[in-house]
Amino acid sequence: MKKILLISLIFSFSSLNSQNFDGSWGYRISDHYITLYGNKIENQNNGGRTGTLKVAIYATNSRYNGGSLNGYLLYEYKLDPLDAGYYYSDVSQRGWCTYPPRGTYFLTIVLLEYITYDYEIVDYVTMDQTQSF
Repeated sequence: MKKILLISLIFSFSSLNSQNFDGSWGYRISDHYITLYGNKIENQNNGGRTGTLKVAIYATNSRYNGGSLNGYLLYEYKLDPLDAGYYYSDVSQRGWCTYPPRGTYFLTIVLLEYITYDYEIVDYVTMDQTQSF
């Protein structure tokens, strides 16, 4: 019983120390332009500041479920670091979409943070429907 309680506490604390997407997220593609949009990006850390953030969308051959991301980068944009407890709301950005080779793909929107010399995925949302190019 004590082990289960300890695991629950660790999970609760780790979920509070992160940058993440909140609410619904999606995209629209028109010609070669894409709009990424979402409700909120928040910094739930108890102190400090994030590294530079990026929001990106990737096309993959299989559904992304975490770990290494192998696919085609369609679009990305940067956001300034966030102080602990702050957030970006009504996030929307439009830009040029680089199409992958012809085919049908799963699309995943990722939140990346610059940590120690590189960007790392800190959260993601994989779309339910596939997209054909």
